[in-house]
Amino acid sequence: MTDFDLAQLIRNGWTQIMAIVAIIWWSRWLDLRSKDHSAHLDRHEARLRDIEANAHAHAVQFARIDETLSGIKLTLDRIYAEVSETRTGR
Repeated sequence: MTDFDLAQLIRNGWTQIMAIVAIIWWSRWLDLRSKDHSAHLDRHEARLRDIEANAHAHAVQFARIDETLSGIKLTLDRIYAEVSETRTGR
């Protein structure tokens, strides 16, 4: 193969070479972006797990508060009934 044949081959195949290089560059770029997005997703999943755990803890606390308020209401109803009986019983 002579220098002229090589130069002619490069001139004729220039667009194909550039297309191959562009495809390789683009696929590498996509790979790096997907790895970056994967890291972001991992962080978001960890935050979501923390938020879900906190929501569960709050739900348990609200249930305890509700039970406590129900107990207080029963006690107040009982006291009110006793006070009402003593007033009417005089």
